[in-house]
Amino acid sequence: MTLRPRGRINTPGDRLMMLSKRLKWIALLCILALAAWFFCRPVIVLHYSADAQKPVVYFLNENDQITRGELAPGQTEKFYTPMFASRDAWIEVSLPFASRDGVHVKPPYSRVDVYIDASTKIERTDTKHNFFARF
Repeated sequence: MTLRPRGRINTPGDRLMMLSKRLKWIALLCILALAAWFFCRPVIVLHYSADAQKPVVYFLNENDQITRGELAPGQTEKFYTPMFASRDAWIEVSLPFASRDGVHVKPPYSRVDVYIDASTKIERTDTKHNFFARF
């Protein structure tokens, strides 16, 4: 019977097990970093009044990449924007078929809330610069 000193890794199996544990921790940290990167990006949130009678069509134009969608009464839609947008980046939210209202947004911002009232007009826009406002 041979005695192994404590804290020493002598066999290849022990070394492999220790390496396996380290790789699991590294993989977990990488996954958490990617998740944080995804969920910590600046956001634009559209809020449509619950008192509205019909859906509203919106266009979100992000540096000439256009997204078209529809909001039902009472619905909220969240759009994530690039974490490090350039200074000449811009985003436009418009309601072309309802009221022709629109909002032009330029960085830096953390969260932009666009409130659409029951008559499909943009009631108000709140721009927040605090990092934790994104959540």
